[in-house]
Amino acid sequence: MKRYMIWSTAALLLVAIGIVVARADGAGRHGWGGRGWSHHGPLGYVAHELNLNEAQKSQIKSMWEAERPTVKSFLQELASEGKEMVSATAQGNFDESRVQAIAARQGETVAKLLVEKERFKSKVYTTVLTPEQRTKADDLQKKWHSRLNHVAARIGGVTNDTTDLRGKSRRPNSPGLVGE
Repeated sequence: MKRYMIWSTAALLLVAIGIVVARADGAGRHGWGGRGWSHHGPLGYVAHELNLNEAQKSQIKSMWEAERPTVKSFLQELASEGKEMVSATAQGNFDESRVQAIAARQGETVAKLLVEKERFKSKVYTTVLTPEQRTKADDLQKKWHSRLNHVAARIGGVTNDTTDLRGKSRRPNSPGLVGE
């Protein structure tokens, strides 16, 4: 059951990401939800933090355009499996073997999406970013993982991470509340 919840949560997260990507693909919009590379969207934040120039942004955009059909097909597959799960569990119905089969397919689709995401990140990292930007990207990723650890700790998970969101050390058993 725990495994089912983990895969379901991962699937929902990727569906949310898919919605964001689908919105970015909408007519009349520029980039991510109409924001493009501005500082307010997810790509804009990264572009700002890494200080990407226009040539780098253009190169990443063309790389994304080449990757988009693959990601789109995986997202459509995940959405279809999500609909199948909804219909399989409608009105309180629960056939464990059927739900397990659907969840297993969703897990495979999520795995494919994660592999594509990491492939794309690797291409950008190795072919677009300068050494200074790579260092900054590594720092951003560490910050992201620190935030995930913080969230996990707040919802009851146990973590060995003894740094707060600002990267400062805190007491190992401290909840990391403001003012400590």
